[in-house]
Amino acid sequence: MSRRRTHQTTVPGELPRGPVDDIVWLVLFWVLSRIVMLCLWQALCGFIRNDVNYYAMSVAGRPVPVLSDLTGVLEEYPAPLVWLLQLLEAPSGGSVDLYVLLFGLLIAVADGACCLALRRRESALAAWVWAICGALLGPLLWFRLDIAPALCVLGALHWMRRRPALSGVLLALGAGFKLWPALLILPMLGRSRAARHRGAGFVVTGSALVLVSLLTSGLARTCSPLGWQSGRGLQIESVWATPLMLARALGGTDVNVAFSGFKAYEVFSPAVAGWRTAAGVSMLVLIALTLVLSTLIVLSRGEWGTSPDAPPTEETAEHEWAVRLAVLAIIAGWIVVNKTLSPQYMIWLFGPLAVIASSTAPRSAPPAQAGRGVPSPRADQEPPPSPTGRDRAPAARRLVTLGLVSVALTQLVYPLTYSGLIALTDPSIGATMLLVLRNLAMVALAVAAWGEALRTARRPRRTP
Repeated sequence: MSRRRTHQTTVPGELPRGPVDDIVWLVLFWVLSRIVMLCLWQALCGFIRNDVNYYAMSVAGRPVPVLSDLTGVLEEYPAPLVWLLQLLEAPSGGSVDLYVLLFGLLIAVADGACCLALRRRESALAAWVWAICGALLGPLLWFRLDIAPALCVLGALHWMRRRPALSGVLLALGAGFKLWPALLILPMLGRSRAARHRGAGFVVTGSALVLVSLLTSGLARTCSPLGWQSGRGLQIESVWATPLMLARALGGTDVNVAFSGFKAYEVFSPAVAGWRTAAGVSMLVLIALTLVLSTLIVLSRGEWGTSPDAPPTEETAEHEWAVRLAVLAIIAGWIVVNKTLSPQYMIWLFGPLAVIASSTAPRSAPPAQAGRGVPSPRADQEPPPSPTGRDRAPAARRLVTLGLVSVALTQLVYPLTYSGLIALTDPSIGATMLLVLRNLAMVALAVAAWGEALRTARRPRRTP
């Protein structure tokens, strides 16, 4: 009987190491890092659960998702996200503490399952990047909703070529949860059969979500998240608020920080109106750049004539790389130009960073045909490693490094030194400098991602 041989690396004086050893180390790191996160939460930042308290109290008495009228309920969030929150109302039995426990456990399970799925479906490197990102962000990961759209975007990137219709469905679900993933469908469109499937999946699912929300909660509630976001002020952690926060830490008397009616700490100053205008203009520029980048990808890197069932080729691998870069660029750009920047936005980066790292690593071998020990030529198998993976490695390292630095600095800003930022008098210069460094790192990530995405999109097709 023939057996498939697994790749092993042998170091003189050591036993051979294979995939099992890698998974053991990954699981060990994930478990230990999450234990440290739990200790941090208990010892230093128990207050980060307050958002989940708010969710629990808001959906109390509304245990039935989809069919409930959500008028006046969490109007800052799209209805599909509130439906998700309602799922925990019945099992919690009206107890806020139990709701918080179930919420945190559910996200922890999703985090671990995603890490293992990346190891199995993408690469060991992708799984390690995801696990490290979670450890660097800290316990905040368990007490915010943003892992839901982040997982949808990750799934859409993974299934983009293998199951294009599913990819579009997942992006529509992500947009239903947090709006911003709607932009990510643009670089995935095109004239190929796979691109049409992605577009159809997105449109059908998005239309269904909007229709159900309209039927159950009405037009005003369906559109309320847009009004809420447009009315918000300048959040203290945003890139645009950085000069004002620095001036305040250095003794400026015309800059104040207060908790606003939008449930966030915002900057209040005569200069705020100008910075908000700059944020609005830059958002329009980002949307225009997204359209340009998406057009370039379709014209120079598009899946011309390919179908979802076609075997993978070097050309489709290059298209996938271009789209992954575009998604990271759009998300990083959205975080930078937005007038609001909450620490949980960093979760949005986890998936794109993981798959970009995976694009330079060898994938797991495809399943073997029964009894013959040779890979089956299925459409969902990965293309063989090629020199282009090595070509992408320097760019991937730069982007992943900048992403990890941004995530790590975010935990230092919130929750660990946040009290120094919001102090009514004598704000901490140390905490403010950490905020400045984090925002500089995010700007650097956005610039690097956009530069690499545009270079890749403009690069001529490879000729045989």
